[in-house]
Amino acid sequence: MIVNKSQIKRILVITLSNIGDIILTTPVVKALSKEYPHSRIDVMVGPAGKEIFEHDPKVFKVIIYDKHMPMAAKRRLQLKLKKLRYDLIADLRNTIFPLLLGPKYRTATIQAFPGDIMHKIKRHLYRLNSFGLKELDESSYIYIPKADEERISAIIKASGVKEPIVVMAPGAKSHLKMWTPEGYAAVADRLINEASASVVFVGEGKDEEIAGKIEGRMNAKPFNFVNKTNIRQLAALLKRADLVITNDSAVLHLGCAVGAKVLALFGPTDPKKYGPTGEYDAVITKKLFCSPCEKAVCKYNYECMRSITPEEVFDTAKVMLEGYE
Repeated sequence: MIVNKSQIKRILVITLSNIGDIILTTPVVKALSKEYPHSRIDVMVGPAGKEIFEHDPKVFKVIIYDKHMPMAAKRRLQLKLKKLRYDLIADLRNTIFPLLLGPKYRTATIQAFPGDIMHKIKRHLYRLNSFGLKELDESSYIYIPKADEERISAIIKASGVKEPIVVMAPGAKSHLKMWTPEGYAAVADRLINEASASVVFVGEGKDEEIAGKIEGRMNAKPFNFVNKTNIRQLAALLKRADLVITNDSAVLHLGCAVGAKVLALFGPTDPKKYGPTGEYDAVITKKLFCSPCEKAVCKYNYECMRSITPEEVFDTAKVMLEGYE
């Protein structure tokens, strides 16, 4: 497809719903912004993703699409978008919107990917090949306003957090992807006692209960920032961290977006698809006959996560922490 750049005035990027998945689509927004610097880019996103894009200078308008909204509301949204007359639509969700809105250019409704393109970032960017865009920057990003940077600085100062800072994200969208509370507790204790690190737990919602279980198993005292930040403030915290230890979760991808050093613990999901992307990042995963299964139910007592030991996580973290003595 040959795209006439002079015709591209309005662009719509249809992205995903979960925070981590949305972060993995940000290279597409960045690529389109660079290729069409004078075009208006709107982003359609699930409700949880609003905070990611609402202050982004690359994005003109954030459009919220809630899959649970009534059919009449979906119809009104479609009519509203049709009036905007988008010239190009990059649909990363395989929706019917590109067909309904009728842009001059759109990504394929059904997309097949070459076998060697596995990571989700690469697959999202591959969709832009149809517009003639190739060899694109694969780094994700999140725009952090100054106010959010200042807010996290104030929280850190008031809490007494000192360097080195190790952020731990013990939660995940599915309980199958969570490492054990005992494991996190053992590693956190050693990092505090042997590396003089400030260990900070982060997360949202139900992660407060998980962090509490870990804290109850510890001898040393961590810092608990669960439910104390918005997404951009969390990104600002991760940016300042010396190390991020996380399950396969939104924090993993958020850490990569700000260039944090990430140690990721993988079990049922495939790090070739969802793993960290930084040069100095690391993944701990077990090569079991059943892993990665990518299933919602485990028949083997979560062995892929339970077999990760505190010793190997601590030893890897020790190497990754700069200046560790």
